[in-house]
Amino acid sequence: MATNCLIAVIVIAHSWLLPSPVDKFGWGLRIRPVQYQTCLEMECIDHSILTLALFNLSSESKSCMPLRKACESGALELSVTQPDGGQLGSICTRHVRVSNKVCYVEAANFIMCDFTFVQFGCYELIHLGTYKLRASMKTTQGLIVSPVVKLNVIEPASKDILTSVPVSLEGQFAKWPKERQDTALIQQIKIGNRTWLFYRQFSSPELGGKVSRAFRIAELPGKVVDFKVEGAFGDWNPLTITYREHTYTKWTTTHVINSVDGRPWTAEEEKHRQEKLKRDAKPPAEKK
Repeated sequence: MATNCLIAVIVIAHSWLLPSPVDKFGWGLRIRPVQYQTCLEMECIDHSILTLALFNLSSESKSCMPLRKACESGALELSVTQPDGGQLGSICTRHVRVSNKVCYVEAANFIMCDFTFVQFGCYELIHLGTYKLRASMKTTQGLIVSPVVKLNVIEPASKDILTSVPVSLEGQFAKWPKERQDTALIQQIKIGNRTWLFYRQFSSPELGGKVSRAFRIAELPGKVVDFKVEGAFGDWNPLTITYREHTYTKWTTTHVINSVDGRPWTAEEEKHRQEKLKRDAKPPAEKK
């Protein structure tokens, strides 16, 4: 039984490498199973990794445009179909760069390249349900496409939200009436057999209180202990999240994120924050 399970896992993990009915002109274009096959509603995926591979299925060497150059030139594209059948639109215009570069792929060999979703103009998943991803690429022989890869978007069940810490509000938004205030939470969420640390933002009660943003901060070994969140949300300051992986772990893990969007706090942001603190602390010039 254990052997059969192991074989099944191996087959599933490598199924993307198998021949497909959509293969054409001696090429096989593939999307490697995406980094997170189950996401949360409104999750930001712009910097999640997407691996594309191009296989030469013929018996001789073939030429093509390098995958990165094909993306930059617009010859390589990603289609993302939403649960309602519509296409996930780009919120920006991709800058197409003309390229005449060529590479050669030997028979029964392949080339592979990592991309981020933002390179194809994809930023966040706004609807619950199943998304379908398909890559396409223009070659000298004609257009080739990849098999579809599915991505599920869910709202986690209450039992799967292991910890939920509300973040206090600061700045001008803290002065607004409660019904107009957005909220932010730091949550430990179990998805399948893995646990993740999330930043999630919700619209004000006046606007329905729905999730408006989700950002995946890190994978956890399970429910962590001594979980603390320091800082406040609303004024572009950092939040500091600390925890220990187990009760017997001596060291503390720390994440410093932007309180407004959940992304890692950068050195540039810290520089601007320190400059602002200095400006705010400087006494006003005396009037002459």
